[in-house]
Amino acid sequence: MNHPPFRGQSCVLRRSPLAIALQAATLSIALGLTAGAQVFAATESTEVHQFTVPAGPLDSALEQFARMAGVNLSYEASELNSKTTKGLKGSYATQEALQQLLNGTSLIAVPENGGYRVKAKLRGDEVVTLQAIEVTGRASQTDFAETTFSATKTETHILDVPQTVNTVTKEVIEEQSLLLLNDVAPFVAGVNEFSVYDDLTIRGFRNSDDRRVNGMRVYNNFWSQPYIANVERVEVIKGPSAMLYGQASPGGVINIVTKKPLNESRHEIRGDLSSFGSGKKQGLVALDTTGPVNESGTFLYRFNASKWDHDSFRTEIFDKGYSLSPSLSWVPSDDTRLNLEFSYTNRNTVLDRGQPNLADADSLGTIPIDVSVTQPGDGLDYEDLTASLSLDQALSDQWRLAAAFQYHSYDEHLTEHRVGSSLPSGSEYNVRYGDRTTEAETLSGTIYATGHFDTGHISHKLVVGGDALTQENESRDMGANNVFVFDVLNPENISRPVESYTLTTPSSSPWGAENKRVGLFIQDQMTLGDWDLLAGVRYSHFTTTPVGGEENSDSDLALRLGTVYRHTDNLSFYGTYAEGFEPNFGYTAQEGGPFAPTTSRLYEVGAKHQAFDGDLLFTAALYHIINDDIVTWANVTGNSDLMRQRGQEQSTGLELEMIGKLTDRLSIVANYAYNEAKVTKDEVKENEGKTKEGAPKHAASIWTKYQLNQALSMGVGAEYVGERKTFQEGFDLPSYTLYNAGLFYRTNSWNLSLMGKNLTDEDHWTGGYYPGRVYPGNPLQVILSASYSF
Repeated sequence: MNHPPFRGQSCVLRRSPLAIALQAATLSIALGLTAGAQVFAATESTEVHQFTVPAGPLDSALEQFARMAGVNLSYEASELNSKTTKGLKGSYATQEALQQLLNGTSLIAVPENGGYRVKAKLRGDEVVTLQAIEVTGRASQTDFAETTFSATKTETHILDVPQTVNTVTKEVIEEQSLLLLNDVAPFVAGVNEFSVYDDLTIRGFRNSDDRRVNGMRVYNNFWSQPYIANVERVEVIKGPSAMLYGQASPGGVINIVTKKPLNESRHEIRGDLSSFGSGKKQGLVALDTTGPVNESGTFLYRFNASKWDHDSFRTEIFDKGYSLSPSLSWVPSDDTRLNLEFSYTNRNTVLDRGQPNLADADSLGTIPIDVSVTQPGDGLDYEDLTASLSLDQALSDQWRLAAAFQYHSYDEHLTEHRVGSSLPSGSEYNVRYGDRTTEAETLSGTIYATGHFDTGHISHKLVVGGDALTQENESRDMGANNVFVFDVLNPENISRPVESYTLTTPSSSPWGAENKRVGLFIQDQMTLGDWDLLAGVRYSHFTTTPVGGEENSDSDLALRLGTVYRHTDNLSFYGTYAEGFEPNFGYTAQEGGPFAPTTSRLYEVGAKHQAFDGDLLFTAALYHIINDDIVTWANVTGNSDLMRQRGQEQSTGLELEMIGKLTDRLSIVANYAYNEAKVTKDEVKENEGKTKEGAPKHAASIWTKYQLNQALSMGVGAEYVGERKTFQEGFDLPSYTLYNAGLFYRTNSWNLSLMGKNLTDEDHWTGGYYPGRVYPGNPLQVILSASYSF
């Protein structure tokens, strides 16, 4: 029902409609994977306005917006329900400005009678054209992401994806002061640390190489975790995803999404300072600035910079460095979006080989958790550079083209002292010294078209395209054995006469490989009434040529099937089947190779629900994963590099997650995972039926935050990880429970927080291989954070 402006229970704000100017643009696209073609598309430009709408009550903000934009705007006053807006400032097209004004309100604007109607947001409602590939950034500031690119290769609402996709957004990352990739583990059901390296367990399966940055593979050095304090979000696509990404492990794929430019001005300076209570401190400063470059808002920029200096509670362990990430987007209209992005990291840290223990230990606690064999002067120094170019281009009203190209280089120098063979005393170890350099380059690209069309009563969202990758990596190693004896009961960490060591080059040095990957894929998301059916297939060809060796090649055809039933606009049920494939080319004869490829299959059903006007996301999943021909550590005395192949492993589990707002004042991030991960076939018959290494049966976490008043809030939480097996029979890592709490103070510009983690100062171990190499978690830590936005 409509009434005169600003009167009664609903409002219609009337102004004369703006004239729409039509222009034709000629687009010429050089296709990196094809001979090249020209595409001409008529595009409709969207006039850009300058808006200044202050934060405050949403109804008055909408009135002011309508006057500025000159549009008809209607809504039911009851749906505003005392909602507020964070305001709007900058150059925007009308639709984008209106959506930005409504961010965080659970409302959406839809075109109606030449203007817009504001209403409660339902799944599938959109205001601006969905991107085929992520070029401009996510303006929303909620704890969960409503859409994902990584699960279907085009922007899709999370309730319409027939698979579990967990997201840790920048809001959770900043609130919890998360710095490294493994820090996200407590906030994702079914994920826990396997070690302190880039090494996680997902649904019972070790996962140390399935990393993507903006959906594209980079070189993973394994020994240090990616730095995440300045990323947009971390996504975990659960289960094998060979159809999406080619080479894919059974537990899932981790995708790190960098921050992209926004069409509003946002600037933030942030600082963190933390202490373990023993004089060891950690410090971070970071800058995030974004906004339009020109008045029309067709050029957008973003610049992230950070510098950190972290001491560890463990002896001689540290991490310091800096990162720079400039990004520029050109968005002349909704039809054309182009992004150029660079990221550079310079890092000086160490390779922590873990806490050594008594050689015959069957439990932990005798040796203090700060004991480390690392000596002064040891270091792991590296430089990491990524450059990428992404394009999202409309070809017609029904078809869009997505393309991305990425270059990644990595240079590393490692010097370390590490535990070697144990001596009869049980507390003493020979120490080995190593000096290693590694260089790697990766060039990757993808190009695909997305089409939206109908055949009869069936709607289609078709994706067809291909991708390619070439990667070269080479490492050179020198070392010296038995340089001194280290006693875990009487540890000494002193400057060592490294220059006096006689270094030799092992016969395996240099090592590395040239890897080439090519894939072609097609996927269709079909909608008929309340049902969606997703079907996709991918052909992949893999080639690896080891340094000094012969070329190895293999190919795979991977299938993906899924269905979604939309029971209501905010509740869906799904089922899925997906396959995984991992070639195992990289192992030398000395390491036990060559090995057959590892293959996997996923069966999953689940439900997803957006409750409380879309403010809370609840997901539930039941899954069964079968993994065949797994390369695992042989655990042979005297040959720590020897691997072998296990016949089959299976994982069955339940995952529950809840994230978002329960009320206007109470928010929650909670999850629970039950997992049975077993060895089902093994040449060592006594291993069959045993629980897999690093796979807890139960894990859970909860974090709740309550808004005491407009500025002050408090949070409390807990994390639990169950008992885990290691590679040594009879030596298990104990379960642990950590308690956390925080106070938060927020104004329009300032955000202050004081966090306490592991409040009971519990000794615990987040991962480990065997008694001589376990990884203790952080003791009691206090973190003070401050940020200023302008």
